[in-house]
Amino acid sequence: MKIIVILGVAIILFSAVSFWNHRRMRSTALNRKNSTICAYAKSFDYRNVDTAIMREVYSQVQAWAGKYEGVNFPVEANDCFNEIYKMDPEDLDDIYFEIAEKLGISTENPESNPYWNQVTTVKNLVLFLHNQPKVKAA
Repeated sequence: MKIIVILGVAIILFSAVSFWNHRRMRSTALNRKNSTICAYAKSFDYRNVDTAIMREVYSQVQAWAGKYEGVNFPVEANDCFNEIYKMDPEDLDDIYFEIAEKLGISTENPESNPYWNQVTTVKNLVLFLHNQPKVKAA
């Protein structure tokens, strides 16, 4: 009987946290309704940062964040993965590896990257990927 009660409480708590997180993300998305990928791009030195990386990070994070009232979540460069998205580090790793594979970016020796252990925001992810070497064609 105790296990059923504990399981029931856990399910209720999980549901409440999920509901709260959805409402928080929805509120953020609706408050940013005029935010665009152009504003996102302007927050980078786009003459010196690979725009393909900028676009792909935007697309991947936006897909992860979902849609609210039929509109994709408006990603901003200074969005913190922990504070805004409450993103699990494994999800961030998945996004990183998917983008690296798609764009031919090496995932070897990340410790030598100046942004190593600094990927806390969308912008830092772009800059981390930008500072990784490209995979050499075989």
